Amino acid sequence: MNTKMKQAAEYPLFTVIIPQKNRVEYLEHTLRTCMIQDYPNLEFIVADDCSEDDSVEMVKRLAARDSRIKLLAHDHHVGMRDNFEEALAMVRPGYVMALGGDDGLLPGCFWKMYEIIKETGAQLVTWPTHIFGYPDGEKKSRFVVRKKLFDGVRMYKSENFLNKIAKTFNYLIDDCPMFYIKGVASTELVDKVKSRTHDHCFYYCPTPDGFSGVVLAGEVEEYAYCGTPLTITGTSPKSQGLNYERTDKRSRAESEQFFNDNIRRTMHKELASQQYSPLITLMTADYLLTAKDLPGWPGKFEMFTFDKLIERTFQFLVNQPFANEVLVREMKILREIAIQHNHLELFERLLKETKRKQRKPIKVKGFRTLRTAYDFDAEKMGMKNIFDAAIASNFACELCEDVNIGWLANWFKMTAKTAAGKFRYKKINFPSIDE
Repeated sequence: MNTKMKQAAEYPLFTVIIPQKNRVEYLEHTLRTCMIQDYPNLEFIVADDCSEDDSVEMVKRLAARDSRIKLLAHDHHVGMRDNFEEALAMVRPGYVMALGGDDGLLPGCFWKMYEIIKETGAQLVTWPTHIFGYPDGEKKSRFVVRKKLFDGVRMYKSENFLNKIAKTFNYLIDDCPMFYIKGVASTELVDKVKSRTHDHCFYYCPTPDGFSGVVLAGEVEEYAYCGTPLTITGTSPKSQGLNYERTDKRSRAESEQFFNDNIRRTMHKELASQQYSPLITLMTADYLLTAKDLPGWPGKFEMFTFDKLIERTFQFLVNQPFANEVLVREMKILREIAIQHNHLELFERLLKETKRKQRKPIKVKGFRTLRTAYDFDAEKMGMKNIFDAAIASNFACELCEDVNIGWLANWFKMTAKTAAGKFRYKKINFPSIDE
């Protein structure tokens, strides 16, 4: 055994799965953030869902330079969920996390994960993320640097997290321990979940991100929560989650493809066995109900009521920029849930009375401060991709934390206008769902 192999054997294996389709222009930069990692025991598994671009050729080229990169190339379309599942099946014992084809890792992040696990003994670790937004139409590229939430690492009780999202119906919070972009889990925990499902699959809901956080949290009494980012979330014109907000032909086609891939995998029976919905509130409810039904799942939370779910969904939709055709589909789904739980009157009243806020897009000209982050115009900073942002993240974070009042004053005008509501909105009705 050579020295390098001996050193690797002394450390637990960390594996990153990267399921993707047709993102060659972003995936290369994601893999570059992987290739700079110097932790001695790493693997990166790219699962390609029959891409029509040069993704496979590009991955093969990089794998020839870095043997830690592995490729699973499907010869036919399998869909997002099965692509994640088959990538996960290739992971060897150790720890696992997932990235999208436009996300990235911060330099040295696996050493930090290793130190946290060694110090706390946690099988599940989570953290907040920085954000890099690729240019999208009229939107310029953005670099959002998260402020440090707290120093060091805290242990967080799983029951508290599950109860929080059962009240808010929002799994997209900093302390959600999903191992998609913002967390890492032991393969032992993943195998526990698989042992509870009838087909031995881990991903038991159509979307593979939030369900992992809910179901894994329930497998442990507490998990480690790191106050500083270890990864960077990427958004691009091909981000699946943003397709629902777009009206262009390609985005609508990709959304329909995703719906069709999951046409046989409906939401929980308590959600009227409806087709998959991209609404955060309904996804959160589906994750909780699905995990709760897994045999022997030890997670605990106070069961929510469906009138609160309906009310919270309307509150959520007030600020969402979904196109009317998306809203019609989602309102029909929500109406079926209301009918099943005898809340049709409540649904119809909220549909009539609730006004949506049609906001103008916020354009960041240089820099602005937010409550939990600093928001930069990435183009003006010379950042062209997720790799550039990852390299700059630690420096930018330290700079922002140490910034003095005089420097901030130069940007106060824009920040004040943002806080004062310069970007106004008008209130509009929901579209008719009976057309």
